[in-house]
Amino acid sequence: MRICIFCCNFVARIESITYNMQQQELIERKQYMQQLRSLKDQNVIKVISGVRRCGKSTLLMMFAEELIQSGVDRKQIQFYNFEDLDTLAIGDIYQIHTYIKERLVDDKPNYIFLDEIQNVAEFQRLVDSLYIKPNVDVYITGSNAYLLSGELATLLTGRYIEINILPLQFAEYYQFMLSKSPNLSKQDILANFIHYGGIPEYNKQLNISEKQADLFAQSVLKTIVEKDIFQRLNITNKHDFNKIIDFVFDSVGSYVSPRSISDTLRSNGTIIDKQTVAKYLDALCEAYLIYKVPRFEIKGKGLLQTLNKYYVVDPCFAKVRLKKAILKDRSHWLENMVYLELLRQNKEVFIGKRHNLEVDFVAIDCNDYTSYYQVAWTTENADTLERELASLKAIKDSTPKYLLTTDVDFNPVYDGIRKLNVIDWMLNNSMNN
Repeated sequence: MRICIFCCNFVARIESITYNMQQQELIERKQYMQQLRSLKDQNVIKVISGVRRCGKSTLLMMFAEELIQSGVDRKQIQFYNFEDLDTLAIGDIYQIHTYIKERLVDDKPNYIFLDEIQNVAEFQRLVDSLYIKPNVDVYITGSNAYLLSGELATLLTGRYIEINILPLQFAEYYQFMLSKSPNLSKQDILANFIHYGGIPEYNKQLNISEKQADLFAQSVLKTIVEKDIFQRLNITNKHDFNKIIDFVFDSVGSYVSPRSISDTLRSNGTIIDKQTVAKYLDALCEAYLIYKVPRFEIKGKGLLQTLNKYYVVDPCFAKVRLKKAILKDRSHWLENMVYLELLRQNKEVFIGKRHNLEVDFVAIDCNDYTSYYQVAWTTENADTLERELASLKAIKDSTPKYLLTTDVDFNPVYDGIRKLNVIDWMLNNSMNN
């Protein structure tokens, strides 16, 4: 009986993909759509990962709709959302597997989309079994890094490729805001982006009050913490964990370590050992809520083991958590933005160290091409300019070096260091991707 009920819901879901796409105000994610197109029909499992509400499900629906528009019959597409109780009602992995298998179209490509698959017990075996079938192209999404840890990574070694989805990049946000308010300046849009962040659904609520929008962001953050961290890791000391979240969100752009966090909290009356702090930091990273960035010794070209920086996947979470205007710390949040932009360029990113000087970011691409970035809100003051340039000037090689600021001054060059307007840099990078 459950299967019959689900069958009706499933058919309705597939047939409504086009309708849903037409009804929604969608923000095109060109970079990710291009990646999916390039991987279509390739003999690998496509794993789409990322923080909750960053747009994973919508991206898959847009891709499914593109398949339909290109001539793929709806019967060749199966789309399952495993946060939907109707979908979960179909049963265990064996029943789900049977259900999917019975609906495969012979002698034609079949596109199987498994959304939030981590909610299915032993989903690894289900994914592997579908993968080995002929004419089956498998796409899965998940909201925590646990998806690719342990058994799944072992089982599917060499057989999957991960696409990590981030919230809207500035260029996507910029185009969306201009479509709503054509008279907004680049500077206004940048300020809004730092203030509100890039969660797609958060930004589509432009007609509601800031308070209502903040309630939405709070709800998303609560779901991430409760479902992707507390439930999975069986964390009971929620009070201490929340102290860690507040500490990290309030320390963007600053060096921290499990020991320094433990010592600071202890001085404020919260007793938590550094091992537990390290465990909680790992959990926040696995939920894609924060990103850990290690230090890199530029001269010796090796990683340093002590002190890291953490950046937040989207400023809206820090805004509603800390209950303060994060623009007051605009330089660090601009730094946060640049870090995420470098990640979107598929680069490994580190904090650079050269003697007693620091370079904000060392970015290394897949071809081992390295570039250095210093980030500052403004360097109009001569002393500030010299201080920001000092770290880059200390690197005596021909590696590309950039100073990114909000200043508008025709891209001057200082001893081979290019100063760029950060807004133009982000927009130009988007055009080149």
